[in-house]
Amino acid sequence: MVAAEMGMSRPLISVVVPTWNTASVLPQALRSLSEQTFVDFEVIVSDGASSDGTLGVAEKFAGALAHLQIDSRPDTGVYDAINRGVRLSSGQWFMVLGSDDRLHSRDTLAAVAQELLAAGPVQMVYGDVCMMAPNRSGIPPGGRFAGPMPLSRLFSSNICQQSVFYRRKLFDRLGGFNERYRLYADWDFNIRAAFEAPTQWIDLVVADYAATGMSASAVDQSFIDDMHELILREFMRRSGQRTLWPLQRRVRHDANVLRKRGQWGLALSHLASYLHLLVLRVPNLLKGGA
Repeated sequence: MVAAEMGMSRPLISVVVPTWNTASVLPQALRSLSEQTFVDFEVIVSDGASSDGTLGVAEKFAGALAHLQIDSRPDTGVYDAINRGVRLSSGQWFMVLGSDDRLHSRDTLAAVAQELLAAGPVQMVYGDVCMMAPNRSGIPPGGRFAGPMPLSRLFSSNICQQSVFYRRKLFDRLGGFNERYRLYADWDFNIRAAFEAPTQWIDLVVADYAATGMSASAVDQSFIDDMHELILREFMRRSGQRTLWPLQRRVRHDANVLRKRGQWGLALSHLASYLHLLVLRVPNLLKGGA
């Protein structure tokens, strides 16, 4: 259902808020949006058929959020809800805000909008979050996480999803978030995005992160097991991209990790792929006169 009719042609930003039985915490997230000084944005509450009053809470903000959509139906998990919400969105950029999180200040979107409008070819703009609870990153409550996250750092750590703004066309090009990963689909998406196009860190706290959800305390082993294949696949697709050549050593690193795990077949395959990547550099070097 739609709680408010869309009154603008295409907003700069879409904010997707996935929900499922979060009536007790949702008000703070929506209130932080309703208090923004920047107004060129829409909000999509993508709900998984809540039964606890979540929809009623969202509907109460229809007057404060002029461009609010509420879509509620059964889903298969949070990334199903996020994918659905993004596909319903019309903004040039989108972000995902957890129902137990909130934007850091009233001027957050105003500050981010300036960066988005000047982003040029950049497809992913991100800042930091303020941790609101103890977390396994070791950041004390009230502390800031996590600074610039170039591709090399993304191989071992993720950007907090609540601080990221993606171009909508990037979402369409990458096919959305991989719903195979229940907790780390954003990490998978961020790695693919960083391989695909330029990203940019901005020195700004975007959101206050609750750090109490499943992704803050559990591990998505399916993604961890698949990460080495994801990284190898992206390197192979871009074997001629010189800017990535210094990072190809990651494939050799993964071969060694697999060997230590006793996964000799995968280890040898990765080592062979690494050597193949080195060989593929030769024609490019020759073309460049090196």
